[in-house]
Amino acid sequence: MRIKGIFFFSAFLLTLGCTGNNKNRVAEILEISQPTDWILVIHPEGCKTCLDQLYQELSEFKTTRGAIVIVAKNNKIMRLNPLFEQSSVPVYLDEEKKLIQKGIVDLQDQILLFKADGVETFEILNYESLFNRIGNL
Repeated sequence: MRIKGIFFFSAFLLTLGCTGNNKNRVAEILEISQPTDWILVIHPEGCKTCLDQLYQELSEFKTTRGAIVIVAKNNKIMRLNPLFEQSSVPVYLDEEKKLIQKGIVDLQDQILLFKADGVETFEILNYESLFNRIGNL
């Protein structure tokens, strides 16, 4: 009987752990109400030129199936970025760094693509592979 209890408790923890880092959890934490196929989370650390290029390409990306979240403070430089004015995908700021506080995003994470079935990580220096992945969703 005791082994059965341990088994069910372990199965519960495993299920809880496997469902914690999907797009629905991110949408819930940031109160993103629109249903989306994917949520792209950008932690803007690292190569500034690469980030600017990523933002430019995202602003030209033609889809409405996702959402973009930037883990950064709302400042004048950020708001002048073409991504905020030209993107066909809704853009959100996680100014309070809720995703980091909840353990969804680590400080060393740069780009995360959250989907219904999990999360994929990308390096800022290799952001081109991100567009291939989003195009296949």
